[in-house]
Amino acid sequence: MNFKFLSLGLFSLTVASPLFAPALTRPASALGCVATDVSVQVGISGSKQPGQQNNNVDQQFGEECQGNSVTNTATQVQNGSDPTQQNRNSTQVVGGGATSNTPGKGDVGVKVHVPVNVYNPAADPNFLNGVGVPQR
Repeated sequence: MNFKFLSLGLFSLTVASPLFAPALTRPASALGCVATDVSVQVGISGSKQPGQQNNNVDQQFGEECQGNSVTNTATQVQNGSDPTQQNRNSTQVVGGGATSNTPGKGDVGVKVHVPVNVYNPAADPNFLNGVGVPQR
């Protein structure tokens, strides 16, 4: 008879335990902040010299940063006969309190820079000189 009560008690505890689990566990929370910077620099020029494409990103995280995020995106396009010269400066500040350039515990800093250089013979004033096409 005691076995029936023990079985019934264990069964009841098993059925009811999922109801108590949320009260016994801490809620999930984000530990830090995320700062994302994405830059695409495109140079289409008639110059065979490589372009100068610079992306300077400063990401600062607050001491009390928790669960925040910031995203910057930028695209620069240059089209012409001169060599490409592109410079970009970006500053991101996320979170409260004193800031630091070094991500703290749980903070994530993502910097993506995509430089693209394309030679365009149509923009090269000297291109037709070396092809053997009659000049007008």
